[in-house]
Amino acid sequence: MPKFIHDDTGMQYITIMVHSLDPVLKRIKEHKVKLLGSTPVPLNEQDHFVLVQDPDGTIIELIGPLK
Repeated sequence: MPKFIHDDTGMQYITIMVHSLDPVLKRIKEHKVKLLGSTPVPLNEQDHFVLVQDPDGTIIELIGPLK
């Protein structure tokens, strides 16, 4: 599995905007999906981002408020 975006060809990164990160983080924890880096990271007063990686190696960035 690629460890970096530039390690492979094709789509390697996708950003998804969500209304709330809390239910997403709950499901991530329930399914034992590893968070990448020290996420969630604040982007501004309201929004944060979380990074995960799917089984094919695609990095998924989730952006939204923690509520």
